Amino acid sequence: MLYYKAWLESRVRFLAAGALLSLYCLTFVQRAHLDFPPVLEPMLPYTAHVWRGIYNGFDAVVFVVMSGVLGLGGLERERESGSSAFTLALPVSRLQLLWPRVAVAMLEMAVLTAIPLVVVPWASASIGREYPVVHAMRFATLFAITGTLWVAAGVLASIALSGTYASLAATLLAPAICAAAFSSTALRARPVLSPLNVMNGSRLPFLNPVTALAEGSLPWAALLSFVVASVVLLGIASVLACRRDF
Repeated sequence: MLYYKAWLESRVRFLAAGALLSLYCLTFVQRAHLDFPPVLEPMLPYTAHVWRGIYNGFDAVVFVVMSGVLGLGGLERERESGSSAFTLALPVSRLQLLWPRVAVAMLEMAVLTAIPLVVVPWASASIGREYPVVHAMRFATLFAITGTLWVAAGVLASIALSGTYASLAATLLAPAICAAAFSSTALRARPVLSPLNVMNGSRLPFLNPVTALAEGSLPWAALLSFVVASVVLLGIASVLACRRDF
């Protein structure tokens, strides 16, 4: 029942994100039938064109933003709408209210990562091009694991900050702050520490610089550290949820 409640709360955001990502991926690939290869880069591989537009383009931005937004909601939102008293009166703990919402948000985020995995190879074949499914799967893995960070950040913001707009602003600013931090002199030399770089392989050795395919070994140590960081953020959110006066 609590999982269904979490789904009802987030389904509009999830379906809107899924529709936007699907439409963008399909439109981008179909447009390549007319404008690929670029006039200024006649030798550009099709896979590199896809990487620029999908995995390092608008699709990635939407995914990061919507992953964070999926983590929003919960008791703080219900407090503003006046229904928190009813939810708190249910015979369940606050953690039992929180974790189904986290689980549903993580699952929805994982489904979003599957959209380019399905749409890009299929749409590419429809225009006579080929994008390897195995590489689309590798990028989906990178998006899914780093996506846990954005979801966890959204969950924490929704609990730590009062007001829907404050938590939304914090969630939207988190990727921008991350990008700014890793563009500084001190951290720029370590792109493997940045979830934004790891998502698409930018400046990392596993990405083929010519074809933009994920051909090398994925940075599993960095991915594991992102999972640990997500668990820490969710742990902090759990503590705050138990102490918060709604």
